[in-house]
Amino acid sequence: MDTKQLRPYLVIPKLIEQPTWGGTYIAESKKWQDTPYLAGKKIGQSYELYDKSNLSFALSSEEAQFSGEIADNKSVEQQSVIPNSMALADLIAADPDAVLGKRIVSTYGAKMHLLLKFTQALGNSFQLHIPDGVKNDRWKPKPESWYYFEPGLITCGVRKDVDWGAYEGAVTKLDTEMQSVAARVRDGSLSYEDAKTLIAKLVKEANPWQYVNVLRVEKGTLLDLSPCGIHHSWEEDLAAIPLGNVLYEIQLNVMDDVATLRSFDKGKISKDGKLRPLQIAEYFAYADRSPAANDPKTHMREAKNVAQTSAYTHDRILETKYYSMDRVTFGKSGSLFESALETFRHVFVKSGAMTVAAGGVSVTVTTGHSVFIPAGCAAYTITSSLPDTEVLISY
Repeated sequence: MDTKQLRPYLVIPKLIEQPTWGGTYIAESKKWQDTPYLAGKKIGQSYELYDKSNLSFALSSEEAQFSGEIADNKSVEQQSVIPNSMALADLIAADPDAVLGKRIVSTYGAKMHLLLKFTQALGNSFQLHIPDGVKNDRWKPKPESWYYFEPGLITCGVRKDVDWGAYEGAVTKLDTEMQSVAARVRDGSLSYEDAKTLIAKLVKEANPWQYVNVLRVEKGTLLDLSPCGIHHSWEEDLAAIPLGNVLYEIQLNVMDDVATLRSFDKGKISKDGKLRPLQIAEYFAYADRSPAANDPKTHMREAKNVAQTSAYTHDRILETKYYSMDRVTFGKSGSLFESALETFRHVFVKSGAMTVAAGGVSVTVTTGHSVFIPAGCAAYTITSSLPDTEVLISY
């Protein structure tokens, strides 16, 4: 590999438009709310790093040539070609060890194994991922963890006093009833509006929320679901959490269609009478029913201080066998943080701004943007450009 390629790169975020449940938080964080191509659009997720990411040659996130790309749930799985950039996959292919680090390559192969997302979302389905170590011809484990930027509302785990049979029976009956309603919409014997009214009544009667832990999470909460087999969902309450669930996700790069088992889809139906398939039997077969796994406190992580200096506070907020995340906070501008590298680093600016230097190249990164640093750089430095700068380092 040309050593000139071993330098920090701004990551071009892939912005997913979600008209029904997205918002403006992500665009505003990135200072792109007035960008013409985002005008009037609700963004639900920004892919900050994954195997289809593109890396920009720009040296500052404030350069006019640096912008995101709009995608949907299908196109996000395709490698795009962007001017003045290169695909992360091409950089890796040139020298996997130098880009990812030998340990990553030996464990996951010559590809980016992480998926990092900046999310603003309303409610989603009741779901879980099969436990690590379970062999299944279709389903794969998907370890994931959430760091909340704002207060949120979630379900996590099944209630300790639950009757699992009653829970399974309730969602199975509800699905059967919804299939009947959906069929009537498809054959034209029931209008879409009447179907929604009927479904709302059925959902209220079944009340699947009675079987799971519903809780509010505060800003700064780190929820680690990497063991898998754990029931989880995002909830919505526009009065209590008007922004929806605003969080930073770190997970293995496994797509939902081979990882997510759903037992309840919140009564959603499309105008043409289609329902998203559920995997109720498998959800209950693979759910970890142990008391500890279903206690939300089991999955809350407390920050562990790594270093405290006059320039910064370095905390490890997450450490799993799949991935880790550090938080570095700077109290004033001009403060310096430096670290050696054995594997790649992804650095996201949660607030403030920074300059990252490695391989003889410096890149300026502002709030809401991120940089990828290849392992072969051997070391990197972060200099805060503003007071109260906070960065998240994933690896």
